[in-house]
Amino acid sequence: MIWNSVSDHVADGKDNAPHPVDALDAEELSGEHDGEAPSSWSAAIRAQTFFVPLHYEANYRYPLVVWLHSDGFNENQVCHVMPHVSSRNYLATGIRGPMASDASGHRFWWSNSAAALESAERSVLAAIDRAADQYSIHAERIVLAGYQSGGTMATRIAMRHPELFAAAISLGGAFNLPAHPELDRQRLKERRLPMLWQRSIESELYDETRLVSEIQAASSIGAQLEIRQYRNDDEMNTVVLSDLDRWVMNHVVSGAPVAKLSHWDTSPTSFSDN
Repeated sequence: MIWNSVSDHVADGKDNAPHPVDALDAEELSGEHDGEAPSSWSAAIRAQTFFVPLHYEANYRYPLVVWLHSDGFNENQVCHVMPHVSSRNYLATGIRGPMASDASGHRFWWSNSAAALESAERSVLAAIDRAADQYSIHAERIVLAGYQSGGTMATRIAMRHPELFAAAISLGGAFNLPAHPELDRQRLKERRLPMLWQRSIESELYDETRLVSEIQAASSIGAQLEIRQYRNDDEMNTVVLSDLDRWVMNHVVSGAPVAKLSHWDTSPTSFSDN
């Protein structure tokens, strides 16, 4: 469920809870004002979507999940993902990729170019500012997460701003360590950014040799890395998303250290194990 960020007021003077709006309906509503200025949420729907938890409480500081969609989707993917993570624990916002992949403007993707990275980074930082302006969030519990190419972009941006994010999470996205001049390795080693990688070992994108090199790269910057592997062909399922929720609650909200068995250990997980 996504919500209108501007609370409505009924005629008797009582405040309503934020009004639920379907993602596609909200996008259409942004053009139904006949010259009137649209609400702040409707104006931003095409670049950013908010997911507000059930029974939102303005006096509680929520962890913020910043979600980067996979290629071929858009910022509304967060509305399909978060109910399977938790409908109560987090405020979340979906960010649109910088490159359009269809003429109608509904599908977007993330490029590996420097210009695309800069654009995505600006979008993420601006989205966090908007979320902080409109909602109650915990500034020390901001998690940058994404699916496939969005997961790759999430880790890239998090490494450029390690103090801003409590953790970076990648569902099936490759880990690309930027070139040395673009990365402050000493800063990253001091921060030891917590990261969760969730990989499906039967996916056609899974490459064990590449994974080993990615682990070595993460180790070189001192990341607190946990890798969870699943015996299926896609990371977008309820088991993976439930694991994501538990990991964030344990390591971001509760502050438990990320478990470390050895430099190379990973733990394959099947559906029956969960």
